[in-house]
Amino acid sequence: MTPSAASMALPLTTPMAVAPIPVTGGGFLEGVVAQQLDLMRQQIALLQGVPTMAAQALPAAPAPVVPLTVPAPVATPAPAPAKPAAPANAAPSSDVSAPTTSINRSLDDELTDSQRRHLEELIANYTGKTRTSKELTAKYRQWHADPRTVSGFNRRWKEMIYQIAVTKSKGSRLMDVDGNEYIDLLNGFGPNFLGHSPDFVTEALHAQLDRGIEVGPQCVNAMEAAQLFCEITGNERASFVNTGSEAVQAAMRLARTVTGRDKIVVFTKDYHGNFDEVLVKGVGSGEQLRSLPIAPGIPRRAVEDVIVLPYGTDEALEVIRSRAHELAAVIIEPIQSRRPEFQPREFIHAVRDITRESGTVFVFDEVITGFRTGPRGAQEYYGVEADIATYGKVVGGGMPLGVVAGKAEYMDTFDGGMWQYGDDSFPEKGVTFFAGTFVRHPLAMAAVKQVLLHLREQGPEFWQGIRERANRLAGTVDRLFVENEIPIRMPNFGSQMFIRVAEDHKYANLLFFHLRNKGVFLLEGFPTYMTAAHTD
Repeated sequence: MTPSAASMALPLTTPMAVAPIPVTGGGFLEGVVAQQLDLMRQQIALLQGVPTMAAQALPAAPAPVVPLTVPAPVATPAPAPAKPAAPANAAPSSDVSAPTTSINRSLDDELTDSQRRHLEELIANYTGKTRTSKELTAKYRQWHADPRTVSGFNRRWKEMIYQIAVTKSKGSRLMDVDGNEYIDLLNGFGPNFLGHSPDFVTEALHAQLDRGIEVGPQCVNAMEAAQLFCEITGNERASFVNTGSEAVQAAMRLARTVTGRDKIVVFTKDYHGNFDEVLVKGVGSGEQLRSLPIAPGIPRRAVEDVIVLPYGTDEALEVIRSRAHELAAVIIEPIQSRRPEFQPREFIHAVRDITRESGTVFVFDEVITGFRTGPRGAQEYYGVEADIATYGKVVGGGMPLGVVAGKAEYMDTFDGGMWQYGDDSFPEKGVTFFAGTFVRHPLAMAAVKQVLLHLREQGPEFWQGIRERANRLAGTVDRLFVENEIPIRMPNFGSQMFIRVAEDHKYANLLFFHLRNKGVFLLEGFPTYMTAAHTD
């Protein structure tokens, strides 16, 4: 049974040192959140100037909130929540999911004495527990220019604005420099689907280090991994790069080369990487629709050939139909990382039909979804086949990796296509340029091969078990938020989850500090993930 929020609430003065954390059949993570919810509800109400009321005991956890086995078609976008949410470090537009560095320098809002005492106690608890992480951040700030060290900066709690420095990880756990242990729900922003440092991956990395890490000569593991990758995912050809951003960039170049067109369609709330063309937002509509960069330093001309449309709408379909003759590609993030509950099946099938008829390349960005829902990712879930798909995260096993894969007619643009020795065949396809010093890095390829071999041996029950655990966690936590009237929600798509804080409750993000204090590692504004290493 999940303990009630009232029965498990702890005072702020409780010592916060975290010993190794037992995981019991009662659901540790659900218990930790329940333990804090009544306290958080009162703290948020206090900081908002609202009277508090005692919480009621909570019933048992509900059924999973997002079953993946029998998806329901969605013809129109899901209704917006009553209190729309966005992470504090989100991009300048609520229609954009690209994380940016948000710095709140304001001290305009006055705190009451009670509010000030609460913050002082929280800051003392948090900084006392993670003292060495803070000291290291201060010591090296002069030289280390790291945007993440100021992510979510707020002058009211600037003493807590630093990243937790970690010295060890294994399975579902992290250990920081102060000896605190955490259950990791961030999981490297998605790559650690099999948990931190699986033995079969680390053994392969050690073996490769012993053999050498040559860059330049052909990597045998890369060739073998390409075959494995295609056999598992159903793609015809695959090419390895360093990041998901590079994979998307390569897909766009392939599409433009094959079609001879320049325009690319992306969608609101999609995230496709950190290069200029995809750091974009749409403004206006109809004939006045235009694209603007979302960050300083990106020229407007860099996004002139990108069209940003509202995801899952009839309006978007109409624009795609009317401009299909201009479009090199339509790129979809099939499950948006910050809106995982929205799955517009009919919309995606309609886009597939339009692109097929117009000769526009249909690109699935599966950097997050690839291998997370099953061997064939979101394409299998939606029942569609993309022309090109991009991957990363899971298949890298924790190593830096991106993959661009798809039909041979597009992938042949990398190398000219199939030819053989001993006859008069030759590379017939026109080629474009895409290369990098560290693509197909021997260490990354050693990890990829072992991850693919491991996943190839798994049956449907492997993915189903992870989905069920994630559904239980997200469903329970989301219900606790609702029943305690906390302005936070936790939607999920299987193992991909997101804690959404209502943007009109600017102090609700203190939840993330409380959870780290209680030994649950996650970051504000980023998706969270269940892995094969997590248990109930």
